[in-house]
Amino acid sequence: MSSFRTLRCASSALILGMLMVSASATLASDDLPLAPQSEHPYTLMELTDMALTNNPQTKLAWDSIRESQAGVELARAGYWPLVTADYSYTRSRAVNFSGTSNPAQTRYGPSISLSYLLWNFGTRSGTLDSAKYALAAAELSNSQTLQDVILAVEQNYYQVLGLQALVQADTMSEQDAETNLDAVHQNQKSGLATIGDVYTAQAAQANTQLALQTAQGQLAIAQGTLAISVGSSVDTLLPLAPWEQSVSSEMPPLNVQQMLQQAREARPELLASKAGEQQAIANLEAARGQGWPSLSFAASDGRLNTKEDTAPTTVADNYSAGLTLSIPLFAGFGDEAANHRAQAQVDIAQATTVQLQLQVELEVWQAYQNMHTAAVTLTTADSQLKSAQQAEDVEIARYHIGLDPILNLLTAQQTLANARVQQVQARLNWFTAQAALGHAVGGLDAPTNATELP
Repeated sequence: MSSFRTLRCASSALILGMLMVSASATLASDDLPLAPQSEHPYTLMELTDMALTNNPQTKLAWDSIRESQAGVELARAGYWPLVTADYSYTRSRAVNFSGTSNPAQTRYGPSISLSYLLWNFGTRSGTLDSAKYALAAAELSNSQTLQDVILAVEQNYYQVLGLQALVQADTMSEQDAETNLDAVHQNQKSGLATIGDVYTAQAAQANTQLALQTAQGQLAIAQGTLAISVGSSVDTLLPLAPWEQSVSSEMPPLNVQQMLQQAREARPELLASKAGEQQAIANLEAARGQGWPSLSFAASDGRLNTKEDTAPTTVADNYSAGLTLSIPLFAGFGDEAANHRAQAQVDIAQATTVQLQLQVELEVWQAYQNMHTAAVTLTTADSQLKSAQQAEDVEIARYHIGLDPILNLLTAQQTLANARVQQVQARLNWFTAQAALGHAVGGLDAPTNATELP
């Protein structure tokens, strides 16, 4: 799978994952699913699929969408009439001033009433539009959350691969130092090396052991971070296939200006902010409607049964229908304050979008420059490693025949160890830069001749 094809497939996994996460949304928040312990090396796509299914962030995003959907249904309820059914039962007895009581009277019967808001000059429609834009913002935020999860998996995946390669490089350096120490001991026995050379070689070996132990500790931390990012327990072991020995650096087909434009049009986080602007405008419309008249229709029908202790029961049917025009005259300047508040929220939402767009553009610019730098350093790091390896071979030969002192050999081996680390770091920077750039622009297409990645 190519480097840019990985990013494109990650975008496809975003869509597939949105379908898969709904099936797993019923997981308890305190249950962390364990990844299957397998000797099969996990690919990036497999880990991404696991994260979209198990990561708690995806469940939270879907719950937010469900809440917004309920908000839309609640706003639509304002377009339906309100129907109420009642049944009353009253027993009373009147007593006059002379102390004489009238016969007891019982009233009972059912009734039904209907009220319907016909028009309120934008308050109801503004509330519904606000709920719809809130739902759109929640769906776009969900997409951004899924992309953030994908980016975290990619970064942690490459971090583990990089540290695995660093452990291998430090292991080779430690083996070289041990071999060199054995050679110094042999030379000391033959009189070609001093005890100072032995101490120097021992110090060099201890330094390589320290570097190896540090890299192993960092690898353990990175493996736990990767397990958490896919929604598994921190102690879950996820074996990964090693990255390829040969990596070709190739920039995406789009230039930086095209990427900036793509980010403005495709970044879910930015689109969600624009939806938030429309939501604030709809809230402003609803607030303005509060100060205008409203027209309502009301109707009722009921049957009242009246029975006195000394008289037969009488039955009366009561019904009514009418229109009500409500004209707000004064509300303590509350309507004006609500309008000012809603307008301020519109201004805040618009300023937030502008600020977020600048932030997105900066992320794209930085990611593009980082990827360009990583592409250049890949070739440089490979050349540096090749030259360092050749220099070490020469110094080993010269030291064994007594032409150079031990310090020259140790210097050459240290240079080789640094070159190995630099190559690992260059590859890690290249892979993570690709992931960051794809995330910043909202997805990248793959060139047809891109390098295949594990």
